[in-house]
Amino acid sequence: MSMKTAGARHGSTATSGLRLLIAAVALVFALPRPPASAQELEEISEEQALPQFKLIGEGGFTYEGDADIDGGGSLQINRYNATVGGQADVVQGLRWSNTLFFGVGDYDFDGGGFSAGNPWETVLSMRYGARLTYALNEQWGIFGGGILMLSPETDADWGKSFTGGGTLGADYRYSKTLFVSLGLGVTTQIEGDVKVEPAVALNWLPDEQWAVRVGAVPVSGGAAAAAEVAYQIAEPVGRGLGVLYNQRRFRLDNSGVAPNGVGEDNALPLRLRLGWDITPNVSVHLLGGVVLGGKLRLEDENGNLLNQPSYDPAPYGGVRVLGWF
Repeated sequence: MSMKTAGARHGSTATSGLRLLIAAVALVFALPRPPASAQELEEISEEQALPQFKLIGEGGFTYEGDADIDGGGSLQINRYNATVGGQADVVQGLRWSNTLFFGVGDYDFDGGGFSAGNPWETVLSMRYGARLTYALNEQWGIFGGGILMLSPETDADWGKSFTGGGTLGADYRYSKTLFVSLGLGVTTQIEGDVKVEPAVALNWLPDEQWAVRVGAVPVSGGAAAAAEVAYQIAEPVGRGLGVLYNQRRFRLDNSGVAPNGVGEDNALPLRLRLGWDITPNVSVHLLGGVVLGGKLRLEDENGNLLNQPSYDPAPYGGVRVLGWF
């Protein structure tokens, strides 16, 4: 093969990947944020034949570098989280999925403006989700599930930090390479209105090396919504370029600038993922990219807005481990 031909193929591959990512990201932003669900588990199950029971675990660390906050001050965040999921075929055609997520976010505010008074420090996030899926035939299925969430700052009143909700929807498998899920989710909010939003998932394999995913992507760390275009470089190594949308709303402790208030952090990381299958059941993923900017929100204990600044883009990186058995 000539160098000119090889270069043309490389350029065609890069262009195809960019077009696929643009299409996936457009679908994410065309739809409101889906509620958190058991989709992390479903993502693995769509790619591999499942036995009677399957257990999946994921954990890792991500870092968001120093970012300037509008109006003064800066912010840096370290996040640690883990997810455990189980899935069982109850009877023929009926599948029961459960996921348990736990995360810790360490916020380091510095300077004046919004950072003055250190509005919050360490925030916990716990989430349990259950889902039943029934296959009507080889192509169509229906699902329903519930979710319970707990989101307090470490010394906050846990009794005022609970939220929950549920989802209903349908799955459609057009072929072995295209799977679509569409539903409706209802979730309560801490000192906020109930949200009713669509829950969307897409898994498309245009060829043996490419994959497009919307809604549930590998090692998302509990993201509310996501999209990724992945490319299999070689048998044990793959890479993916994607965008995650994270919305975190939590109860504050009884000290600081808003005692017993509510904090919120919305962010949009754009990441490059490099995954390596160490064994057939365990993979390690290195993450790098940029948080494209975010927004903070501070409310009093009754949900009245006190401040809502944006913050600048910041470097993003991390490592995650995924295992399924």
